[in-house]
Amino acid sequence: MVDVQTIGVLVTAASVSVAAIYYIMTLRAQQANMKTTLETRQAQLLMQIYDRVSNRDFTRDWAEINYFWKWNDNNEYWKKYGTNLEEYPKFQNIATAYEGIGVVLENKLVDPKLIYGVLRNNPILIWEKFSPPIKEYEGWSGESSVYPGFEFLCKEMNRQYELEHGHKFVHRVRHADDFASLGGGVLKAS
Repeated sequence: MVDVQTIGVLVTAASVSVAAIYYIMTLRAQQANMKTTLETRQAQLLMQIYDRVSNRDFTRDWAEINYFWKWNDNNEYWKKYGTNLEEYPKFQNIATAYEGIGVVLENKLVDPKLIYGVLRNNPILIWEKFSPPIKEYEGWSGESSVYPGFEFLCKEMNRQYELEHGHKFVHRVRHADDFASLGGGVLKAS
């Protein structure tokens, strides 16, 4: 015959087992919900980035500073654009957007492959063009890095480019004049 104490131990053991199983199932459900929430937040952040870099002002400023701004040396850059209150905000619009995206990327809030899918090589083109005056300004100001997020973003976009294409990024169109030499007509600033 089974005594009352044995039954009590069995009931207690069964209760603890059921509670443990319930707890494990609850944790797994929470983890699945957290993963879904994280994916949703990442998608929302990615769409905010997409909206930022695809709006008309950003696109116009990007095209102007990339294809139409020309200078022979850093001194000419600073005279024509860097200290020009009409022109400099166009660069700043692009640089601060890329800086913010780089900070998001460096903190692993969005997958680099997703960012590359939205931005492609656009930050690389701007960084390559503007890094000489940026580096010169860092020297003048005593700052170790003026746009560390932007620089990180470009390194990561270069890495993603190589992963996708199997070679380093090389782009033949650097200025509006380059379109004509490739048979694409002439771009004009309006």
